[in-house]
Amino acid sequence: MIRLEGVGYSYPDAPSVSVLRNLDLEIADGSFTAILGPNASGKSTLAKLLNALILPTEGSVSIDGITVRPDAETLKKVRCAVGMVFQNPENQMIGDTVESEVAFGPENLGLPTEEIRKRVDEALGLMGLQDCRKRNPSELSGGQLQKLAVAGALALKSRYIVLDESLCMLDRQSKAEVLEALMRLNKEQNLSIILITHDRSDCTGAERIYELEKPC
Repeated sequence: MIRLEGVGYSYPDAPSVSVLRNLDLEIADGSFTAILGPNASGKSTLAKLLNALILPTEGSVSIDGITVRPDAETLKKVRCAVGMVFQNPENQMIGDTVESEVAFGPENLGLPTEEIRKRVDEALGLMGLQDCRKRNPSELSGGQLQKLAVAGALALKSRYIVLDESLCMLDRQSKAEVLEALMRLNKEQNLSIILITHDRSDCTGAERIYELEKPC
């Protein structure tokens, strides 16, 4: 479970401005949760807090009972548990092939070659990208890039996938394909999906919807 208790956040260059204030939130294991809100409501800030890219200035965030703290070991555990998919996934890409991109995370964990190969094969299979494994990520469509970003998180054995406005740049067909893949992972793999969006129509399949408002 992900739990936020009394969470507030202010960016260092504007410490008097609260982007989030006194936020309580629980996200259950195996759930499909949508977080909805307009621009400037703190959605992307919340996404970064869930993945420990930033730490709260007030309150606490815990992932499966681990309270997020700034020490390296805790951050490593949290960032493996919570995978992130951003609006522009090409900015996340490092590998020169699809399979090397998916292998990047497990390689950084120092896993044996056989285990890395197994994880890559499994992740590509789950996301329907087996036929693309030798292609350069730059050759993929927008929908395929989002699936590739999810596959990278799956290879890390992430239990939660956070998608920060990841559907907003996709055409209708690509968006439907990615949503279908996410719902399948949620149901068949018991993967927790946290979909952050400004578009209510993206929330298809969500069991629970939380709505953020712009701070006063």
